[in-house]
Amino acid sequence: MGDLNYKAFISYSHGDGKLVDWLHRRLEAYRPPKGAGPADARPLRPIFRDRAELSAAADLGGAIREALDRSEHLIVVCSEASRRSKWVGEEIRHFLSTHGPQRVICVLVDSPEGGGEVIDCLPPLLREAFPPGGEPLAADLRPGGDGHRLAFLKVAATLLGVRLDNLIQRDARRRSRWMAATTAGALGVAVVTGALAVVAFDARREAEAQRAEAEDLVAYMLGDLRKKLEPVGRLDVLDGVGARALAHYAHVDPRDLDDEDLSQQAKAQTLLGEIRDKRGDLKGARQAFSQAALTSEALSNRNPQDGERLYEHAQNVFWLAYVDWRLARTADAEAGFRRYGELAERLTRLDPNNLDWRMEVAYARNNLGTLLLDEGRNKDALAAFDDARIRFEAAAKAAPDATQPVKDLADAHAWLSDTHYRLGQMPQAYEQRAIAQSIVAGLLKKDPENRPMTAKLYAGQLALARRALDLGRVDEARRLVDGARRGFRELTTLDPENANWLDYAANAELDAFDVAFAAGDVATARAVHAEAVRRIERLRSLNPEVYAWMARLNGKLRVQAIRLAEVDGQPEAAKAAAREIEQSLAGRTGRKGDAELEVWLLGMAHLAQGRTDEVIRVLEPRRDSLSPEALYILARAFHSQGRISEATAIVNKLRLRGYARPDFVAFSRDSSLG
Repeated sequence: MGDLNYKAFISYSHGDGKLVDWLHRRLEAYRPPKGAGPADARPLRPIFRDRAELSAAADLGGAIREALDRSEHLIVVCSEASRRSKWVGEEIRHFLSTHGPQRVICVLVDSPEGGGEVIDCLPPLLREAFPPGGEPLAADLRPGGDGHRLAFLKVAATLLGVRLDNLIQRDARRRSRWMAATTAGALGVAVVTGALAVVAFDARREAEAQRAEAEDLVAYMLGDLRKKLEPVGRLDVLDGVGARALAHYAHVDPRDLDDEDLSQQAKAQTLLGEIRDKRGDLKGARQAFSQAALTSEALSNRNPQDGERLYEHAQNVFWLAYVDWRLARTADAEAGFRRYGELAERLTRLDPNNLDWRMEVAYARNNLGTLLLDEGRNKDALAAFDDARIRFEAAAKAAPDATQPVKDLADAHAWLSDTHYRLGQMPQAYEQRAIAQSIVAGLLKKDPENRPMTAKLYAGQLALARRALDLGRVDEARRLVDGARRGFRELTTLDPENANWLDYAANAELDAFDVAFAAGDVATARAVHAEAVRRIERLRSLNPEVYAWMARLNGKLRVQAIRLAEVDGQPEAAKAAAREIEQSLAGRTGRKGDAELEVWLLGMAHLAQGRTDEVIRVLEPRRDSLSPEALYILARAFHSQGRISEATAIVNKLRLRGYARPDFVAFSRDSSLG
C-alpha cells in the first residue's frame, strides 16, 4: 500500500452497497468550489472502501488495518445491517484506537425500533465511544432527514474542514455559474426562437439552483446550525440564515411544492418566528408565524386525517395568537387561542390515546385563561385554568416518569393562585401558590443541577412571599424573599448576561423593599431600593429597548420612591415620582402591558398628588375586577373625600377575604373603617 493516505475509509455492511456506491462516487468526483476553504484544499480522494466480503475471515487483515490507520476520517454507514455487522464493529474498534471519535462521520440510513435519536442509530461500539449527551457529526438520509444533497455536503464539509453554510452557498453559486455558461454556449448557435427557449431553460435551472440552496439552508438551520447557535445565544445568525432561505419561498406558489418541501418551509417560518420573538422583534415574529400558519394550514388541508400535520398547524396558530396578545391585538389573540383549542380537540378525536395531543387541549385552556385574566375577566379565567389543571393532572398520572406534565401542572396551580388573588381570595391564592412551589421543589430534587428549574423555584418563592404578605405573615415573607435573593445572586454570578435571571434578581430586591417597609424597617427598605435601582439599570444596559420602562420594574420602583419620600416628609419628591409614572404610562399608549398593574400604578400616582377624583375616575369603573392592592387605593380615595360608607364597604370586603397587609390593616384601624 506504500505511502498512500486516504481522505476517508467507508465502513458499511454490504447490504448497503448501492448507497455506498453513490456516496463513494460522489465524494471522489467532487471538486470543492473556489473560496470554500483553504487555497490548497484538495479533492476528496482517495476514499477507501473494501468491496470484499469478510464473513469467512478470522480477523480484519493487515490491508484493512493499514487502510484504517492511513485514513483521515472514518465514514460509518449506520443501518440495521451495519449495527449487526461484526466487521463494521471491528473496523470502528480499530479506528477509534488510533484516531478517536472526533474523526468519525456517520451517515444515518434508518432508526432502530424504539429509538430515533442520532446516538440510537449508531453501531454499539461507536455508541459507547461518546459520553452521555454526546454524539458524532451525522448526515441524515432517513425519511424527513437532510436529503441526499445536504447529507453529501455535510460529509464533504467535514472532510474538507470547512463550514457547512459556506460550502452550501458556494456550491450553489458554482452550479448557477455552470448553468449560465452552458446557456451562453447554446445561445451562440441558436436562432431567435431557440434562444428564447434556452433563456427559459436558464431561468428554470437558476430557479432550481435557488430552490436547492434554500432547501439546504432551511435543513441546515433547522438542524445543525440551531444546535450550535441557540445554546450560545447567536440568534442573529440564525435569523439571517432563515430570512435568506425564506426569501426564496416568498416567490413560490405553495401548490408547486410537494409535501416535504411545504413542511420544511413551514418549519423554517416557525423557527424564524421563534428567533425573532426571542430577539424582541414582535412584528417580525408575527409576520413569520402568520406565514407559517398559512403554510401549515395548506399542508394539513391536503390530508386532514394526518395528525402530525394538524399538530404542526396548531402550534403555528398558537404562536400567532401569543404574539398578537403581546402586541395588544386582543381580539385577534382571543380568536387565535380559541382556534388553537378547536384544533387541539380535533387532534384528540383523531387519537384519544395520544398524551401529547391531550395536553394540547390543556395548553389551549391555559393560554385562553391567561388572556382572560389580562382582560379582567377573572371568573372566566379561573374556570379555564381549573380545566387546564384537571387535564395536566390526568396527564401526569398517565405518564408518571415524564417531567413536562408535572411542570405544566405546577404552572396551572400558579395561574390559579394569581386568579384567586385578582378575585380577592387570599387564603386560596396562598394555597395554590404553595402547591405549585411544592411541585417545583419535587422536580428540582430529582434534577438538582437544573439551573432553569432552580430559577423557577426562587421565582416561586418570591410569589409565595407576596401571598404571605397579603395574609399579614411578615416573618414568613421575609424568610422566603431572603432565600430567593441569595439564590438569584448565585445564579447571576454564574451567568451575568442572563437577562431572565437578572430580571428576577431585580424583582427580588423590589419584594425585599415591600417586606422591609411592611415591617417598619425603613433603613433596610432604603438599602434594597438602591440595589433594585442598580439591577434595573444593568438590565437596561443589556437591552435598552425592552427595559426602557416596564411597569413591573420601573413602575414599582417609582412607587417605592413615593413611599420613601412620604416617610422622609418630602411631598414634592413624592409628587415628582408620581408624575414620572404618569408620563411613562402615557408614553406606552398602544403597547402591550399588564393592564391590572398599570391601573394600580396610575391610581398610586394620582393619590400621591392628592388627586382623589382622578383615582376614583380610573379605578371605580373596574371595581369588580380590581386586585386587593388597587381596591385598597380606591378605599383611601373614598375616605379622603369623606365617602365613608363606600370606603367601609371596600375595607370590610377585603378583611372578610383575608387581606391583611400591614399598611392596609393600619389604615383600616386608624381611619376607624371596617
